[in-house]
Amino acid sequence: MKETVVVLAISTKKERGWIKVSTLNDCWSDLGMHFDKSKFGAVFSAPGLYEVEVINNASFGQNPQYEATQC
Repeated sequence: MKETVVVLAISTKKERGWIKVSTLNDCWSDLGMHFDKSKFGAVFSAPGLYEVEVINNASFGQNPQYEATQC
């Protein structure tokens, strides 16, 4: 699903990058999601407004595990 998000914080300390975001729609409030540092490390360089394609990698019954797949 495609979402417009406000990136509030960025972490690239671990193998996969992580961002804390807040959505502009009514569906979520704030959440975290992982991203591939080799693809999006330069894209997520500063807080701001981004349009991202998001998938949930969680199995049925698990907590959501969101990941940005396109920017």
